Amino acid sequence: MQKSKPLAGVKILDLTWVYAGPFASMLLSDLGAEVVKVEGPPFGDWVRIAPPLKNNSSGYFYMLNRGKKSIGLDLKGEKGKRVFFDLVKEFDVVLENFKAGTMEKLGLGYEQLKAVNPRIILGSINGFGSSGPYSHMPCVDPVAQAMGGLMSLTGYPGQPPLKTGPAVADSLSGLYLALGILGALRQVEKTGEGQQLEVSMMDAVFSVLEEAVIRTSMTGDPGSARGNTDPLGAPWDAFESKDGQWIMVCNFSPDNFEKIYRMIGHGDIVDEYGGFTEDKMEKRSRDLSKLNKIFGEWVITKNSDEIQEILLEMSIPNGIVKSVSELLEDPQLRSRNMVVDVDHPKLGSIKTFNFPVKFFGNEMGIEPGENPLDPAIGEHNDEVCKDILGLSDEQIETLKQDKTLWS
Repeated sequence: MQKSKPLAGVKILDLTWVYAGPFASMLLSDLGAEVVKVEGPPFGDWVRIAPPLKNNSSGYFYMLNRGKKSIGLDLKGEKGKRVFFDLVKEFDVVLENFKAGTMEKLGLGYEQLKAVNPRIILGSINGFGSSGPYSHMPCVDPVAQAMGGLMSLTGYPGQPPLKTGPAVADSLSGLYLALGILGALRQVEKTGEGQQLEVSMMDAVFSVLEEAVIRTSMTGDPGSARGNTDPLGAPWDAFESKDGQWIMVCNFSPDNFEKIYRMIGHGDIVDEYGGFTEDKMEKRSRDLSKLNKIFGEWVITKNSDEIQEILLEMSIPNGIVKSVSELLEDPQLRSRNMVVDVDHPKLGSIKTFNFPVKFFGNEMGIEPGENPLDPAIGEHNDEVCKDILGLSDEQIETLKQDKTLWS
């Protein structure tokens, strides 16, 4: 029997757009919150026109906004503000990811929201936060990756810096905001008081630079981009097999280092580089490119399944570099309900990802057999105004006529 989801009953007013903010509200929706997307004229969330497109509908928008509701509300007009404040009285959380200071300029800052609902939580994502010398700067994902240090560590030595493929600064910011909202909801339960919180995209990126921060503070050496390698062990890289597959191999065991290189006929490498001492580990790290080259010459003579079987017998972490096309049919992801088939009225038969945190005995995200759709702009104007605000048909029609409500 399906249990109630953890955030069932929590109502979120979602002013966010593009990726970082909608990703956060999507996660909260997957946990059971009711999310009402507030979109202003003339375009609403411009990701609605972002590719891939089919029948004037965006797959990108669907990916982030499935299962949410939408009202079209002009927040620049006084009537729109009044409607918004009336909604704030009935909601638990307001989310936004405008440039820092935008909500205050609109007259919708935390102090104004708290005045009508002391329990309200305002969660924000912006590029650099609302304080500090960079707070005035606009930001998008690659800028956050650059300013947060990630690009300096991505790519190959001596080559131009690279951003990651997907927008990880946006994703990280969304994850942190969702986490912060969960903490704020718990605080409201305990104290009855709301909370204002924000996530800076630069802060989020800086927080996941792994050992680079502590190493730099201890040694003065910030390190450099290292491609697919890592100083933790050898062999460590992506290697091409005889059948054209790429295999990521990550051996951090000194014992397995010796077994590997003896197995491929290089006892001389074991004699020179083997051992558990700090000096030997540093030597392997320093000459990793040489060690990887020797291992790669063996890999290219074997098919990928044979290589994987050998390495798995030795408990060496390894995996095929999979394409997204392969992942959509991947038996592991399918078995965990991570790939969801949806029949969309405009996009057709599509696949999307599901909520990755598995609650044993209680399904989160898209449940098997569900077909959650993304909302049209203002699709839920009447529902929200009637069910939540208690407005009459005549009052709603007046708001539509003066363009306070739009669709």
